Amino acid sequence: MTETTDNLSLFPEVDEQATIKKVTSFFKVTFPKMVRYSGRSITNLQSPVISDMPGVKNVENNADRRIVQRLTAENVVEQTMKALNVCDSISQTIIKKLYLSDHRVYDFQIWKEIGYQERRYYYYKNRALLAFADYYMLDDLHEFQEPKKLQV
Repeated sequence: MTETTDNLSLFPEVDEQATIKKVTSFFKVTFPKMVRYSGRSITNLQSPVISDMPGVKNVENNADRRIVQRLTAENVVEQTMKALNVCDSISQTIIKKLYLSDHRVYDFQIWKEIGYQERRYYYYKNRALLAFADYYMLDDLHEFQEPKKLQV
C-alpha cells in the first residue's frame, strides 16, 4: 500500500452536511441531557459545581448505574467545553450563544448581534460545527462519505 493510499484510508472524506447535522443534534439533544444528568446548569458551565445532594438509599445496582451515568455525563460536559475552548473565537461565540444559552436564541439574533450578513453567518456557523467535530475527542461526531471505488 502506498503512502497516499494509507492517508486516504486513515482520513476518509468527511461528509460535511451530515457532520453538521450530527453536531447540531449533539448540541440540541445530547448535550442538554448530559448537562442535566451531570447536575450542572447550562449557564454555569465555565466554573465547576460542587454537589451536596444527599445519597439515595436504593438497590445497589441502581445506585451504581446512576453513578456511572452521572460520571459519564460529567465527562461529556467536560470534553465538550475543552473542545469548544480550542475552537477559534468566532466559532466559540456562535456555538455558545446558540447552544449554551439558558433561553432560546435564533440564528438571526446572533448574526445581527455579531454584525454579519446572513450568508456569512451561516458560513461561519457551519465552519464552527465542523471544527467542533474535529476537536471533540470523546466520540467521533464526523460522518464520512462512502469511499470511491477505483475504475480498473
